[in-house]
Amino acid sequence: MSKATQGEAESGVTLEIDGQEVQARDGQTILDAAREAGIDIPTLCEHANLSNVGACRMCLVEVDGERTETACTTAAQDGMEISVETDELWDHRRTMLEMMFADQNHYCMYCEMEGDCELEDMFNRAGLDSSRVPLEYADIEPDASNDYITMDLDRCISCGRCVRTCDEIVGNGTLNFGNRGRETTIVADDDVSLGESSCVSCGSCVQACPTGALYSPLSAYKGRERNCEVETTTCSECSLGCELEVYTNSGRIVKIEGNEDGPAGGQLCEMGRFELLADGRERLAEPQIDGETVALEEAIDRVSETLAEANAVNAFASDRLPSETLAALSEALSAYDANLEVPGADRAKREADVLEALEAELDIETDDLFVESLHGIEDSDTLVVYDTGIVDSHPVAASYVRRAANDGTTVVTIDDGEDRLERFADHSIELTAPAATVTEQVSDVFEEGTEALADATVEDAVDVSLQLSGDATFVLGPAVEDTETMVDIFGLAATSDNKVLSLGAGANSAVADVETDDLDERADVAYLCSADDRGDDLDRAIKLAREADTVIAQATRASALTELADIVIPALDWFERDGTIVDVDGEDRAIERVLDPRGEIDSDRELLADLQEVAA
Repeated sequence: MSKATQGEAESGVTLEIDGQEVQARDGQTILDAAREAGIDIPTLCEHANLSNVGACRMCLVEVDGERTETACTTAAQDGMEISVETDELWDHRRTMLEMMFADQNHYCMYCEMEGDCELEDMFNRAGLDSSRVPLEYADIEPDASNDYITMDLDRCISCGRCVRTCDEIVGNGTLNFGNRGRETTIVADDDVSLGESSCVSCGSCVQACPTGALYSPLSAYKGRERNCEVETTTCSECSLGCELEVYTNSGRIVKIEGNEDGPAGGQLCEMGRFELLADGRERLAEPQIDGETVALEEAIDRVSETLAEANAVNAFASDRLPSETLAALSEALSAYDANLEVPGADRAKREADVLEALEAELDIETDDLFVESLHGIEDSDTLVVYDTGIVDSHPVAASYVRRAANDGTTVVTIDDGEDRLERFADHSIELTAPAATVTEQVSDVFEEGTEALADATVEDAVDVSLQLSGDATFVLGPAVEDTETMVDIFGLAATSDNKVLSLGAGANSAVADVETDDLDERADVAYLCSADDRGDDLDRAIKLAREADTVIAQATRASALTELADIVIPALDWFERDGTIVDVDGEDRAIERVLDPRGEIDSDRELLADLQEVAA
């Protein structure tokens, strides 16, 4: 339900809550109207961006002195007289709270959420310091089968926030209610362990849980929210630019949550919420030459001397670095005539070339081909997904596809490998050749103009795509990187008057503006600014290191790469950086420094400027 201030509320719906006159919009709930008027009605099962179900009964209000209703599910009506703070209502709430405490294990002092628990807060608000009801909880063994999420259902109050979050926000439908009556509990899929289930480990359920029933062992017992400082920054694990709320205490990160007021509504993925915390590799704090610790100035001089004397330099930069750092690195390395590679830059350049050609041929503004934002795909009648690997590369984008499918959007998936979204697809097309062959005849547009499509007999996928009614969005995953496929997909979108969401391989879309080179030829020196890279990008840097005679690594953490390096320069970690990244929508997103640098390096950009100055 949309929110509005009291000043913005439409006239015509006026009610009274505890003697205060309140304006409400047509169809607005009593709870929302009260909140916008600054009136606090207690809740436990209600949560931002989720449907309301009235499960906890904490928001019961008295209506017109005649009946009680749940404020979160009852529409405000003109002339209503609502009471919230009556003795009878609080007696009912106290009884419900005592029953909750009796049915579960709520020994607060032993719970990870003690001090941050909404149930505990509600118990205190109700003035309770003990329960009259004997404890009869089932003593359920916690499920720790998932690396990042622990389910302790003895602390579950069956509010359903996790179930609704998994269904309505993540679109995965892993969690549900199982059994009946007092035996009702939360189950994963067909009552399997969370680690064996379809769970995507995004942690949205953990953020939504009001008690200690769902928590992350990465954050357990590290500190209470009230004792933490919170900094909002931008995740740079992919190009979606989700906003992180990073909780810190005593110079360490306690946990990461999604900003519920941000573009993604608080949603994060496994990479942004957990993997950033789970990197246990040794932190590099001091420069080294041939395994010996040296002063920073000496290391910079040696790097500059090595680069200046090299016959050829192959350089590699992490695409997760801020735009300003990438620009500084490119400028510094240009002073040494180095060849630079940044993940995703080649694909971005090919896409730009295709769009330029399309503009010239069809006389269109290709900016109009793109959805205005990621949210736009939910408004599409049809989604055609090329490369379902976005489940791993852009998990939050994949959740938008799942949600759209659950809401009735027709989904066509096209992949040459495992279809990661098959169970959500209306049409799943397995390719036995490059994706371009599915829409190959669209490429004729570049030779014959749009008339080439008039009498064409197209492949099944094209037939499906063009005949589907309404607006369509073509989602391109990072595996779509060859020119022919891009020509076909963008041409199809242009000729069918539809939109494209392009999810490139670069985490920072600013890689499209970085001058890059072909590193196919072997160079005698490799300069590898891997920062805190993991996975494929780190593997690529290691490959380049093994092909070079001398290896310079600018890295955050120890790895196989730094073991190969002759010179190691420390780099900032993700939480020490500042600057901006460019998200998939082309917007600059701020990266804020969460903690002061722990090593000798205070700024990657200043170090690169020093390197350039030495070259001059």
